[in-house]
Amino acid sequence: MGMVHSDTNGERDRATEGETRCRVLLVDDEPTVAALVAEYLEHVDEGLDVTYTTAPTEALDRVDEFDCVVTDYRLPKLDGISLVERADGDAGFVLYTAARDYGVAASADEVGAAYMRKRTDTDQYAALAALIRAQAT
Repeated sequence: MGMVHSDTNGERDRATEGETRCRVLLVDDEPTVAALVAEYLEHVDEGLDVTYTTAPTEALDRVDEFDCVVTDYRLPKLDGISLVERADGDAGFVLYTAARDYGVAASADEVGAAYMRKRTDTDQYAALAALIRAQAT
């Protein structure tokens, strides 16, 4: 069973003025990475409510609860592209991966997901938050 986390403390219950709430499901098989990305996303955009799971099959069952799903490409039992293809619901998708493969980016585009490569700098999280907002339904 995968780990699920949601930060819903009182400070996060109100979006910044003029900003709408956005429920995000982050799927990454590395729990430390998932927790870090979730924390940074909520820091750069307080309107994001990020829940994470390490189990892609659990993500499939919960897609309809979220406005956007951010998924890694390399996952156990199911890759990120397959997750997008098999998902039901209206959530937007972002493939957020360390994979440096043009084919992965092209496949993401074919299934209607945005693509962003993971980097080591913290500036990437503002760009990822903007991409999530653009993809959210």
